[in-house]
Amino acid sequence: MKYWIIAKKEILDTTRDKRTLLMMIVMPLLLVPTLIGTLMKIESSQREKASEQKIKIHFKGEEFAPDLYRSFEEMEKIVIVDDIPEDSLGVYLQDELLDAAVTIQNDHQSRIDNNGQAKIEIQFKGTDSFNTTREVIKFLLKSSEDQIIEKRMARLNIKQDVVQAYKVEYVDVASKQEVIGGLIGGWLPYIFILFGFMGAMYPALDLGSGEKERGTLETILSSPASRFDIVLGKFLVIMLAAFLTALLALTGLIIGINFIPDLPPQMMEVIDDMFAFKTIAIIMTLVLPVSAFFSAALLGLSIYAKSFKEAQSIAAPLNIAIVFTAVIGTMPGIELNAITALIPILNVSLASKDIFAGVINPFYMIEVYLSLFGFAVISVLACARAFNDENTLFRN
Repeated sequence: MKYWIIAKKEILDTTRDKRTLLMMIVMPLLLVPTLIGTLMKIESSQREKASEQKIKIHFKGEEFAPDLYRSFEEMEKIVIVDDIPEDSLGVYLQDELLDAAVTIQNDHQSRIDNNGQAKIEIQFKGTDSFNTTREVIKFLLKSSEDQIIEKRMARLNIKQDVVQAYKVEYVDVASKQEVIGGLIGGWLPYIFILFGFMGAMYPALDLGSGEKERGTLETILSSPASRFDIVLGKFLVIMLAAFLTALLALTGLIIGINFIPDLPPQMMEVIDDMFAFKTIAIIMTLVLPVSAFFSAALLGLSIYAKSFKEAQSIAAPLNIAIVFTAVIGTMPGIELNAITALIPILNVSLASKDIFAGVINPFYMIEVYLSLFGFAVISVLACARAFNDENTLFRN
């Protein structure tokens, strides 16, 4: 049980480090809900602003389609802008002094009357995040087109069934939890994976390269504890830090989601089901082995590095690799299968998405656990081997 004595000693040292405590407790518990609340508030504010904003439209050739022009003019959300020089139209659109320009051809009415197609050109700048301009114009044109088609069919004595052979009814059998879980479950794992890595990084660097710089590593090595006991004791402390940080990040996430404004009650019920105790417990069983993998890998890196600064420079690209792999799991079309279940980090991201959606494949989940524990064991053994190599431990 000498590893436990080493672990208790390292826990005391870790809790004295304010930087580590800040990363483990304050950041995930306060930063995550603050970020979620702020982002949602900004998004809601921008959406409300976009819905209230008037759409400035310039018409050219309105005399050729008076009924269509009138429908635009009568819409409260639209402001018709006249007296714009034709050669300045592009500049007005680029500078966002104008939202759209509608051009009607001079043969518009004759084509409509002869059951033909009339060309309408819409110029707009496609940088509107909410596509408000496009959707409003599309709605008005569709309404006008429906009226014209209805008149044509009445004039030609054609029933609606003649031109519409199918009456299609789409029935979505996916539960609300599956739909919402599929949408937000992709980026939820990204948060606790990232914080789990960050929670392991600071204590790992401090307990390895940090002790080298302070000269306390030699003191521990001269103790009666074996090298494996020392590695195991340090590893357990780092894994605990990573696990607690990920757990607190998940807690902060739940707090943040509950403070999202204007969420419909039905959606809140689904979110409550998604974050039920059973779901969180299953997620934590994934976080534990991935925390072990992070801890062993970072401890090995820290032992290899000659200084704390060098360890940080090596850990930085590793952090980018972790983020990149986790982000891949949020992409559409990337799903948990026999191959992706073997890839560390990506398998956690995809498995978590399935868990939040309430769709769990037992075979793939077993594969994920075996993969994570396998990589964790390999990392610990590699770390212990490096600790037994004096050339690696005290390289110049």
